[in-house]
Amino acid sequence: MPPTYEEWKRDNWNKAHRESDITALTGTGLAGHLTTLEVNSLLVPDASVLCIGVGMGVWIQDMAKRGCNIWALDVSPVAGARMPANSNFTTNPRDLPSDYFDLVMSLWVAPHMSDHDLQEQFNGVIRSLKLTGTFAIHYKEPLDSKMKVDNREGADDEFFQARSAGMLRRRKHFANMVFWAGGYVKQTTNKQSSYFYQIIEAVAHIGKLQPDSKE
Repeated sequence: MPPTYEEWKRDNWNKAHRESDITALTGTGLAGHLTTLEVNSLLVPDASVLCIGVGMGVWIQDMAKRGCNIWALDVSPVAGARMPANSNFTTNPRDLPSDYFDLVMSLWVAPHMSDHDLQEQFNGVIRSLKLTGTFAIHYKEPLDSKMKVDNREGADDEFFQARSAGMLRRRKHFANMVFWAGGYVKQTTNKQSSYFYQIIEAVAHIGKLQPDSKE
């Protein structure tokens, strides 16, 4: 019997971390994250920072040297072994502390996630964000407005999309997901476009709505 999506997701990322698979796990350092996500000015000493997707851990180790209070969220429990001393790690966004983070960073993670998983992440992460905080996230949009987009769990090509970081989201749909979780999109920047793959690489900065402003 073929694995379910949940089984594949768990086993795939655990295997990648056990084998330090650089083709699956980003080895990008902190400078690359800060530049791509456009948050250089937001990472200050003593900031409370949530890192989504541990990757090879290089960027998180670099961040620890800056005196930040670090948490990480990753689907694989094996990734926790890459965390620096005196940091926190969880696989469940529901476990994150409320109203806590100054900065949340997510690079090359959302394109691997189904809408269901990303919505669950948004629900927990935006709850954990301070009202003054910023959630910087990279995601992919379809270049062609007529392109079929199906990020549901159980979609015909779901495994392929997840493996190849091919989960695409239209900008309005992405903004709606953020809103449903209690946030709003402050700004979106198109980083680059690929006419061959028909995608736009985008970075959004997300803020948290005032408790009485979500209607």
